[in-house]
Amino acid sequence: MTTPIIFDCDTGVDDALAILYGARSGADFVACTVTHGNVPVHIGTRNTLTVLDAVGLEHVPVFAGAARPLAQPLRTAEHVHGGDGLGNTHPTPSPRAPGSSPAAVELVRLAAEHPGELTLVPVGPLTNIALALMLDENFAQNINRVVLMGGAIGVAGNAGATAEANTFCDPEAAQLVLDAPWEVTWVGLEATMRTGLTPEMIERLAGTRTPEGRLLWSAMQFYMDLYEQNLGRRTCMLHDPLAVALALDPGLATYRHVPAAIELRGEHTRGQVVADLRPAAGLGPERAAEPGVVSFVDDLDVEEFHARFLTAFGV
Repeated sequence: MTTPIIFDCDTGVDDALAILYGARSGADFVACTVTHGNVPVHIGTRNTLTVLDAVGLEHVPVFAGAARPLAQPLRTAEHVHGGDGLGNTHPTPSPRAPGSSPAAVELVRLAAEHPGELTLVPVGPLTNIALALMLDENFAQNINRVVLMGGAIGVAGNAGATAEANTFCDPEAAQLVLDAPWEVTWVGLEATMRTGLTPEMIERLAGTRTPEGRLLWSAMQFYMDLYEQNLGRRTCMLHDPLAVALALDPGLATYRHVPAAIELRGEHTRGQVVADLRPAAGLGPERAAEPGVVSFVDDLDVEEFHARFLTAFGV
């Protein structure tokens, strides 16, 4: 059985890995919408089309969306993903063009056409999702589930001391998503920082022989160079692939449900997910769809996720 997904991305290296993981693990990509983030939106759109074609998903439509955040200057991360967003590998781009309709409009349309059926998986700044919420008051109720990559709950940030890059790049959009009446699983750094590639995994991935595997393995080198500089060991975290994995199989993890908000004004904490982690503040899963409630990963079966990631790569 496949899971119908709308993938909202800012395609850099780990977004590309997430597309491969989904394509080989039962995701039915209904559409991909693209936002600013890792790279400017026009580069992310080109990369999304290229990677979809590489993994045999030439039929999946792609729609470009927000070129900047709601209320702050654009920030991108070419130092993490390369100038081209794919580790400076500069693959031959897809001959396809994105759809002419803006991403937020397509999000609203697709959700209305498939009410209660679609899983929304945003893995970049949440600007497109916030715009869709503002366009249609029924958008949230038309989506089945949301599994997003974002936040750093109870751990250090990666765009600052406390904030993760996606919430840091558009905090106002993140707050709108948190305020909406839907259940959102936040797959943040508290989970994704457990997913680093082991030396054994790197050795196996280096042996990939499929064209798409070689493309993504090449793109990963730039990404792993940065991790090696920062951590002192060659690895990389599988941020976006984990969000796709949990969208396809929530049973890979257990979850906590707590009240939360996005810090919008802190001089040093803007973009932080401020979650109430006190034991008495814990909520039951029946309250997970309430506005202002964060559901985030508690325990994670890292070994099984790693095994599935390698299988998706064909190694």
